[in-house]
Amino acid sequence: MSPAAADPYAAYLRAFFARWSSLYDLFAAPIGFVYRAAARQAGAAPGRRLLDLCTGTGELALRCARLGAQVTAADFTASMLWRARAKARGRGLRLVEADARRLPFADASFDVVLLSFALHDMPARARVESLLEATRVARERVIVVDYDPPTRGLGGRLVTAMLASFETAYLRGFLRAGGTPAAIAAAGLGVERRRRALPGLFGIWSVAAAVQPSTRRISASSTPGSSSTSS
Repeated sequence: MSPAAADPYAAYLRAFFARWSSLYDLFAAPIGFVYRAAARQAGAAPGRRLLDLCTGTGELALRCARLGAQVTAADFTASMLWRARAKARGRGLRLVEADARRLPFADASFDVVLLSFALHDMPARARVESLLEATRVARERVIVVDYDPPTRGLGGRLVTAMLASFETAYLRGFLRAGGTPAAIAAAGLGVERRRRALPGLFGIWSVAAAVQPSTRRISASSTPGSSSTSS
């Protein structure tokens, strides 16, 4: 079986962004205010370890790195990572080619995981798998950034049609299913905080990590012969 047949989602996305990667930053530039809000909500600062998952060309990862955070940026699309690497020269950014559904990181490896403008590019199962992996490798929380447009009425149809004109084929299904809140619920997770970066277009959601640090320390110390370790 060919790789494309074994994982048609990955094959489709890699081909899609191979075509669009050279133009991606033209779309990212006007929404810098959304990235700034996400970096603030993640607490990007010196001493903080962050993972920017599905980093694309590294726009959010670089903003967090400029604020002093130690940032790992991961994506499974080689064409996007190539552009992120070119932008990141000399910025101390760690770039990793990795699939959000199967991350090569230990539990609680990062203080916060950021997942920006990625869920709408995934089928339903991949959304759930990626969210669960993100919460697994986060110590505190996961910050999810994505579209949050109206979906009803003429206005909703027009916004959806506009977004679908340049987004992947998964966008319409993502919005029909209820967007980010529905994906978070489908993964069995809860929203700690929701913020609309620009009412009617973009949202930022904070999701608790799979196991909170305090719970992890208690569990470790209560096991005979165990000792807690800092992640």
